[in-house]
Amino acid sequence: MWLWTIAAVVQLASSALALMDGQHLLADLVAEVAQGFPAEAAATRERVAVAVLGLLLGTGPLLALLELGCVIALNRGKRWARVLLALLAGGAVVHAMIAVGGLRSAYLVGLVVASGTAVLAVIVSFQPAARVWFGGGEK
Repeated sequence: MWLWTIAAVVQLASSALALMDGQHLLADLVAEVAQGFPAEAAATRERVAVAVLGLLLGTGPLLALLELGCVIALNRGKRWARVLLALLAGGAVVHAMIAVGGLRSAYLVGLVVASGTAVLAVIVSFQPAARVWFGGGEK
């Protein structure tokens, strides 16, 4: 349970720090969009960059808040919570790969750390010793 909490807090912190670097990230994205689509109008390129940046930076806090909500359910012994957390961990890994691959910010390293911690938490939550917590093993 602590691993999930750590993963969510690191993901929230990394996303918040990346937001502080938003102007730099936006400038980088506008340059990449301009390179890929030179025939488009500057306003269109900027709108696309803002949408991509909003999607990438907005997904991190959303995933972290969903993880924290599931951690509360996990703490109460709900079996469905660890399955949903496993899916959220997969989403966090995909999000980290896309964000780190598409954006250039040192703050986004936290997303990699958070997704690694989430994967470790999935492994731990499906160990045989965890069945006791969920009522599937001997107490």
